[in-house]
Amino acid sequence: MAQAQRRHIPIEVRRALFDATDRRCTICRRPLDIEGGTHHIGEMGHIAPHSPDGPRREAARPAEVDGVDNLMLLCPSCHRTIDKEPGLWPEQHLRAIKAEHEGWVVVERARPEPDVPRDEAPAGLGEAVEVGGALYRVAGEPEEERSADGTAVLSRAFAITSDGGPVWVRRIAAVCPDASILARRAALAAEAGLLAESPPGLPRPVAASMTAETAVLVTAVPSLTTLAGFYGGRERAAEIVRVLAAGTKALCEGLASLHVRGLAHGALGPGTIMADRAGVLFLRDAGQAFLGAADPAEDVRRLAELIHRIVTGRPPVPLVSAAVLNPAVPERLARALGRALSPDPAERGDVMELGAGLRV
Repeated sequence: MAQAQRRHIPIEVRRALFDATDRRCTICRRPLDIEGGTHHIGEMGHIAPHSPDGPRREAARPAEVDGVDNLMLLCPSCHRTIDKEPGLWPEQHLRAIKAEHEGWVVVERARPEPDVPRDEAPAGLGEAVEVGGALYRVAGEPEEERSADGTAVLSRAFAITSDGGPVWVRRIAAVCPDASILARRAALAAEAGLLAESPPGLPRPVAASMTAETAVLVTAVPSLTTLAGFYGGRERAAEIVRVLAAGTKALCEGLASLHVRGLAHGALGPGTIMADRAGVLFLRDAGQAFLGAADPAEDVRRLAELIHRIVTGRPPVPLVSAAVLNPAVPERLARALGRALSPDPAERGDVMELGAGLRV
């Protein structure tokens, strides 16, 4: 945005924005004061544009377009990133990131001094997770990924609520979050913001919590059964083909909810897709949607590959129809899979077209 436009922002707004963000970039959270100097590199970026033809021009421009609520304090790199590719940084995504970071600042300032050394390694999930006073009992062994220096741990696990409902818990704990951990926290916050809108086919948020050291998101799942668990060892049978074909509607709707926002799941697999008792399939979470530039066309291909493996018992074979590999597969379903598996992303169609072709 032009320097002339920046000068229109009142000094009291600038001061409020710098205070609310702790003088850090709202996206990457790097300090913006020049170490050892008296200046800073902070830039004030608009969420809805300052001018009608600016980035994110489709967003409704508030009456106070230069107000604190419509501004983000950013480093030069992040500022250019969101304005050069506004389609990858829509209004609601930026507002979720702004809320997450400024909330983190409030919590950090109110947090009492820790009683343990700051370099102590963070703990994993354990047997239960408490979020907002509610206790979630971990079911099975959590998946945990620790940083190389031992100062951060990313945990994922299925859990049970107090009334017996199944949920999926993701928790990020870090003593001194680096840029990559902060990016994951921001991604988790952005996903929570999206799920709060209740898009079709995406999980329902149950609880969320954020402190200076931890960020947690709990989402509802239909059961603790994954795609692999539901169909493992039961491939190829005609009744299985029918159940699978009928159960993909909600799954395709969830992917479409991401794709229409310029996002993609990017991590579809036998363990990231859930099944209820009737075989209806659902996304476990939004995958890598807020962590990188995943491709919707690759989501379509990957989903078709997973379904092909179930109905034929083997990976896709170029130019060989699934109906040839398993006569129980209807021709219409086989054609839908063949199209979605095309080497050319432009020929695969969208995920709702794939879903329509699967429902025989």
